[in-house]
Amino acid sequence: MTVPGVSGGSMAMVLGIYDRIISAVPSIFSKDFKKAFLFLLVAGCSGLIGALSASPVLKFLLSSYYMIVMYFFLGAIVGSIPMIVRKSRVNKSNWANALFFIPGMIVVILISLIPEGIIELGGGNVLIQIICGIGVSIGFVLPGISFSYLLVVLGLYEGLITYLSNLDFLPLIPLCIGLVIGIVGLAGLLKKAMEKCPTITFPIIMGFVLGSLPQVFPGLPNGISILWCLLTFIVGAVVIWATSGELQYLKKGIAK
Repeated sequence: MTVPGVSGGSMAMVLGIYDRIISAVPSIFSKDFKKAFLFLLVAGCSGLIGALSASPVLKFLLSSYYMIVMYFFLGAIVGSIPMIVRKSRVNKSNWANALFFIPGMIVVILISLIPEGIIELGGGNVLIQIICGIGVSIGFVLPGISFSYLLVVLGLYEGLITYLSNLDFLPLIPLCIGLVIGIVGLAGLLKKAMEKCPTITFPIIMGFVLGSLPQVFPGLPNGISILWCLLTFIVGAVVIWATSGELQYLKKGIAK
């Protein structure tokens, strides 16, 4: 999520833990509270540690080898597609459901067309900031939609960074309230959708993921960078494909 344009939801989907996270959020309010809370605590702390420790490295890599790094993320997203297809349970009898990836792509494209800087963080209208928090939560929950990009679009990014750097958290309370409401509400809806209608939900999610590709695409390389970009793209795709469970799934299929 620290890389602009790269969706945290997409990375969770790429790593094969997206549905577990989505299921755990509403489970906090159920009898499985302890298990869900511990899972989210570990995931949250790990994400925070990763963001804090990886940010300097990513900043250096993006400033020095931007195109090469972004091709790695492109490869990672493409490498996750087989896993999403498998989870969708789309087969010959319901193949038409695969077309639901199209509205998912359209949603991401439409969000990218929203004019930037329409809201100012820390203003007097608390209700609007709460609504913005609910809107920004889409970037936390839905794959393919960048959280940092939504902050930029809504004009919240610079203000958020400024308040955080000054350790001034009070103006951020309305935004955080909306963020929590949005995450819990969307996660609950997505959990039910993935359980009851996987053949529709996962193709839509795949559309979200595929719709993020233009945001991540850094342009066409030239010269020697063509080889490096091709290499990092392949490495990203293969690593994610192998670690997302597809390799074990393929082995089981061969064994059968």
